Amino acid sequence: MADKYSAASSYRLSTQDATFIYGESKTGPLHIGSIGIFEGRVDFNGLLGHLEERIHLVPRYRQRLVEVPFNLAHGMMEDDPEFSIENHTIRHVLDDGLTEAEGIAEIMELFKQPLDRKRPLWELHSYENLEGNRTAVLWKVHHCLVDGVSGVELLKVMYDFRAEPEDIPPPSQPWVADLPSSGIRRFAEAFRDQISSAVNSTISAAVEVIEEPQAVAERTRMLGEATRLMTELMTRRVVATPWNSTPVSQDRTYAWSKQSFADFRAIRTAFGGSVNDVVLAMLTEGAARYLKHHGYAVAGQQLCIGCPVNVRHKEERSALGNRVSMMFPTAPAEPMDVVERLKLISEETERIKSAGLAQALETVMTLADSIPPALIGPTSQVATLAIEAAGAFAKWAQWTPSPTGIGLPTIGINFIATNVPGVQVPQYLNGHVCMEMLPLIPLGATMGYGVAILSYNRSLYFGMMAEPRVMPDVALMKEFVDEAFAELKRRGEELSPSTVAQMKGTKTASG
Repeated sequence: MADKYSAASSYRLSTQDATFIYGESKTGPLHIGSIGIFEGRVDFNGLLGHLEERIHLVPRYRQRLVEVPFNLAHGMMEDDPEFSIENHTIRHVLDDGLTEAEGIAEIMELFKQPLDRKRPLWELHSYENLEGNRTAVLWKVHHCLVDGVSGVELLKVMYDFRAEPEDIPPPSQPWVADLPSSGIRRFAEAFRDQISSAVNSTISAAVEVIEEPQAVAERTRMLGEATRLMTELMTRRVVATPWNSTPVSQDRTYAWSKQSFADFRAIRTAFGGSVNDVVLAMLTEGAARYLKHHGYAVAGQQLCIGCPVNVRHKEERSALGNRVSMMFPTAPAEPMDVVERLKLISEETERIKSAGLAQALETVMTLADSIPPALIGPTSQVATLAIEAAGAFAKWAQWTPSPTGIGLPTIGINFIATNVPGVQVPQYLNGHVCMEMLPLIPLGATMGYGVAILSYNRSLYFGMMAEPRVMPDVALMKEFVDEAFAELKRRGEELSPSTVAQMKGTKTASG
């Protein structure tokens, strides 16, 4: 196996990667992860050996974050001279008699804790004795290192595709950490990089204006469109929800659901749209039913969902770090016929794609590269500390949102839903098959509910993360989402083949 993720001994975080460092707080730790549930008891010593023989394939996992004096540039990742697998791989044994839900709740107690920035920003926790003679393996990886897509790529390296995998070729030579850089050196390199970046940007812009005026015009158009989009987003009123109207605390609860990928394709075949449209239809209908159940005013209101979009080019498929934009589809906040909701969602996402809004937003995001890190870092950290303090006060005061309660203005988005393509075949760890793969998403600021969707082994997994003070019954949300999916599946099965063909013909004729 080739060293897919080899990199220079040290490297500087991109602006997008660095934002996950600046925006992190104790109540909003910004790591992502997964829980793999494996058949049987995974021997812990064997697990350590498994990681030890593969760690050279992911050099970034042996690097720690090093800050630049005065934040003149974004932080660096450098070799950790004290790196040890044992510092990052921890064994837990669950008490006898715990249910799966109780075991997951115990895992959430650990997932909510921020990663130690003095060490490489990842951890693996093994939980033996999970109900049903299974082992749960929790990955925690900081968002500054990976996004959902690159996180899946890492699991392809760390897990196997066969119970008896091929031998892993050892490194060509033993690993020896590079000497740590001094503060003076980091400052000097940051100063050099800032000057070089400014000069190169100026020259590139001048050359492009002369040689590619059409490209400049298109970028200018996209910039204007993205500016309009962001203005609309920041001023758009959305339905008042309990989970995005107050700063969150550090506590987390979790519910998960699993559905056959074949059923999603069947629904798509019956009603049109994409698999992701079906996902958004069931999530928004579930949220609408949840809000109505709790007595929130939903008539005539809209839900807005933040959906990360992978903008990697083909050659960047295996690159680590973050390469995402966003789209912000809206849907009615009151319960409705779920098939009609799917049609509305499909039209909305098609409109967004046709307008190139995700690409336009990416253009705006690249402008952040021109903002001095010395300004981005402190500004972000002040805002983060203010939100964290507000969240701590709300928890101390035991304030709980209610339909008639007062919260922060509900402007922007109601929740994040990130859909990550995974592997469609089983994976193994030391010969143990992974039975379930549960995705984990971070929460923070005023976002107390989010959903990560991951495909694995011909199924789609929904991981619903919530802050219990603002959503004490995330399991109820799961029930409503499952209910919406079951209705879509049933309605699709009721259609005759001739009706499906007629619907497709009508859609094609109407464009």
